[in-house]
Amino acid sequence: MKKIIFTLFFVSFVLAQTESSNRSLTIYKDNFAVINEPIIWNVKPGKNVVSFSNVSKNLLFDSPVLNIQGVQVLSQTLNKNFTSSDAYLRNSIGSPIEIIPVSGSRTEGLLMDINSSNISVKTGKGLAVFQRSQLLSFSLKSNNVQDKFTPEIVWELASDEDKSVNAELTYITSGFSWKPIYTLTINGDDSKATLAVNAEVSNKTNTSLFATNISVVEGNVPLQSKSKNISYQMMESRNAMDNRNTLGDFYIFDIGLNMKLDSMQSVQLPMMEQREITYDKKYVFQNSERDQGDEPLSVEVSFENSASNNLELPLPSGILFLYEKDDLNSMRFIGRNSLTQLYKGGVAILDGGKAFDIIGKRRILNFDRQTNSEESTISLQILNSSDKSIKVKAVENIFGDWVIKESSSMYIKEDASTIYFPLEIEPGQSELITYTYKKEWK
Repeated sequence: MKKIIFTLFFVSFVLAQTESSNRSLTIYKDNFAVINEPIIWNVKPGKNVVSFSNVSKNLLFDSPVLNIQGVQVLSQTLNKNFTSSDAYLRNSIGSPIEIIPVSGSRTEGLLMDINSSNISVKTGKGLAVFQRSQLLSFSLKSNNVQDKFTPEIVWELASDEDKSVNAELTYITSGFSWKPIYTLTINGDDSKATLAVNAEVSNKTNTSLFATNISVVEGNVPLQSKSKNISYQMMESRNAMDNRNTLGDFYIFDIGLNMKLDSMQSVQLPMMEQREITYDKKYVFQNSERDQGDEPLSVEVSFENSASNNLELPLPSGILFLYEKDDLNSMRFIGRNSLTQLYKGGVAILDGGKAFDIIGKRRILNFDRQTNSEESTISLQILNSSDKSIKVKAVENIFGDWVIKESSSMYIKEDASTIYFPLEIEPGQSELITYTYKKEWK
């Protein structure tokens, strides 16, 4: 009777090949990656049959390419006759199994159920349920053990002498993804902030990778293109201050050397050095024509992606966590934002929630509607009950064909339906604005 043993911790792949250099993993944002596997084979004169099996089962089956010099490649065969170990186990319900926990005594019984979290075993004392994360290993006794749990690629090589040859296998696989994670920590006492950018890399395949150089690509690269003449050429980095290269119209960030990325694991790695930047903080009071009421102002935090702000970098779209340091220099979470791809010279505008002690009051003082016209007088009052000076942007949306007849404060027309009043209000003070707009139509 054969026995198959599934080891859950400290698993290393024992390959027939030795590595000539680190493998590389380049992850794209479309849930796929390109893996480059360095291989050394010892070949003899004549025909040789060699293979490689540490391949992701999510590979794109027509993508493997072998780059090899000094021998002739006669054929390349991909063996797709494989299954996953979990699928094999689910088909082995009722078979004898032996459980070895990380701590505690081993257990024998019949396999009753298995999923990604637990294994259920029928024992002489009843049903026992084990968490897979707490198991060192488990072994299944079976007469018919599946031979393949991963794809295997087999080549026929022709050599004219006995020698070692270096090869590199390149293939495309799904199951890998990445996303940028930004952390912006602002200082409430001045305009200084710290920006940290990490790449969260996820391996959702069955393949664990060791001694791997990891890169990520910003930009969407199609696997199926309508153009027949698209090519992507690696270009030298244009900026020595960070770890990026360009790939055609896309950016490559080299984020880790000689890394370990286990199956079903996510890891965060720095994409670039932490930057000290400046930011702008405003309190926004935004309303439309008929709005009335009292409400706390919205907090708006912004920064510019420019060389003068110690940036001018390609900032990929991702998640940004916003923190503010308090009087004890501790980080206080004030918001989570989705950051769209920020081009050089662009401005990121972030939502910092609502202000507790800065209140806006809007009232319609007069409204006169005629057959072909409309006139309204509005009052805006901003109360700053905090202990800091603040900058306020009071935004008014007016629709149609309108003009401002009079205003108690300077305003800026932003577009055809928006004006705003830029204000600075001292601690414990308030600002009152009144303005009148008029509309006319035929």
